[in-house]
Amino acid sequence: MSLPRASAHKLIAWTALLLFETVCQVSLKLAGRATGAFDFSAAAFRHALATPWLWLAIGCYVGAFLAWMTILRESTLSAAFTTSALVFVAVMMSSWLIFGEHIGWLQLLGSTIIVGGILLLGTDEPVASRAPD
Repeated sequence: MSLPRASAHKLIAWTALLLFETVCQVSLKLAGRATGAFDFSAAAFRHALATPWLWLAIGCYVGAFLAWMTILRESTLSAAFTTSALVFVAVMMSSWLIFGEHIGWLQLLGSTIIVGGILLLGTDEPVASRAPD
């Protein structure tokens, strides 16, 4: 059984958004580690801009923007914005896998509540073709 073309595009856009947003946050963490203390001086900005992790993060922001525009074109804003909370869960899991950060029972419960809320609120309806007033 194959997905309809619009559903396949939406699934690809959601997958891209989750990947871009998650890699962006991990890259920013790595850029922060590479640059050390940041004092808003010209030297600190030059040092940060010399970090490949920062450039990866900026590229991911651009990719996430493009994925988000695709999602919004095919979804209602209320459903899309609600569903985007999956990024919180993806970043938390990535920080555990990559940085060994602790995930306690409260974080797991919160993730479960987020996913449950998305299932309850994130149902999508076709976008109306009517332009805003």
